[in-house]
Parts: sequence; C-alpha cells; structure tokens
Amino acid sequence: MACVTSVDWAATGSMLQGLGTIGGVIAVVWGALYGTRAWKRQKQAERRLETAERILTATHKARSALAYVRGPMMWAQELSAAEEILKKDKHWAVQSEQRQRRLTTAQGILNRLNNTKDERAALDDCLPMARALFSEDLEKAIEKLRHQFWIVQVDAESYVDDENGNDPEFTKKIRRGMYDITPPNGERNEVSDAIAESVAIIEKTCEPALRLDAVKSRSR
Repeated sequence: MACVTSVDWAATGSMLQGLGTIGGVIAVVWGALYGTRAWKRQKQAERRLETAERILTATHKARSALAYVRGPMMWAQELSAAEEILKKDKHWAVQSEQRQRRLTTAQGILNRLNNTKDERAALDDCLPMARALFSEDLEKAIEKLRHQFWIVQVDAESYVDDENGNDPEFTKKIRRGMYDITPPNGERNEVSDAIAESVAIIEKTCEPALRLDAVKSRSR
C-alpha cells in the first residue's frame, strides 16, 4: 500500500521563514562580536600609540635634561646662586677655599637636578604602562634612564669629599658621572653610555608603533 503524505506548504514556508530569522540573528550576533573585537583592537592600538608618543617625548626630554645637568660649563650666575644657598649654613665660613669651590660646584649640579623634577616625574609616569602595553625590556630601559639622574647626584656629592683625590680611578669615575665628557685613551663614560643605550632601546620599541599607525592612516 502506497503511503502518500501531503506537504503543508504554509507550514513549510513558516519554517523556512523561521530559519531565515535565526540565520539573521546569528549574522547580527556574529557581526556584533566581530565589531566588538575590532573596536577593542582599534582602541588598544590607539592606546599603544598614545603611550608610545608619551614615552618617546618623556625620553627625549629626559635625555636633554641630563645633558643640561651634566654640562661641563657652569655659568657664573649658577655658581653665585649655589654659593648663596651654601652661605646659609653656619659651617660654610669655616670651610677651606678649595672645599668651598667643590661645595659650590656640587650645589650647582644639585640645583640643576632640582630644575629637572618634571622630566624625572614624566619618566616615572610612563613606567606602569610600559610593561603592560609593550615589554619588560622597555620598562627596564626607562628605569635605567631614570636611574642616571640619581647617579649624577651621588657623584656630585662624592666630589665634595674627594678633595685629596687619593684614588685616581674613583676621581675619574665621579667626574665622568658628573659631566658629559668623552674620556681619553678609549675609556668609557658609563653614564653617557647608559643614557645612549636606554634611549636606543626605548626608540626601537616605541617607534614601530608610530610607524604602524601611520601606515594604517594612509591605507584608509
């Protein structure tokens, strides 16, 4: 016996319509998810760009600040300002002339360091996102650059007590820290080298983020 089943075309049409609706919902959901992911990627790229610009700006300002602090030439007005500060100390008058000169030079460098507080603070502000958005190497490079300000301060303070210069190597070392000079006989200036190495790592890490953004802008 043949079994004939009639097709309810009205019901079939409703079913197909339902499938189409489900397909549409899936497409909308997929599109929303894709759009959200794309939006997040775009926002992350924008954040990396902004952070890279901020880090590079802070880095170049810090390098210039260190060059200013370590400048071998100190102007007369700087020395006068340093001496005025030192004269407020009751022990100033009993110091020898040579020690007074050393104290004045050291205070002049400390005054310069005090004038670079904003540049140091800008580097500090870059540290939290350096590792999060880029790498640990970038964070360490910023810390190393920031550390050079402290080394200059320590060397300036040590200079005062190195009046007799009993240790020639130590004397040369603290002068290399205090001043941006090229030592003779192929010797290294540790602070100058540390600054250059730090800046190179920072630029190598951050500049590609800027170039990538520029490429994306031109392709739009």
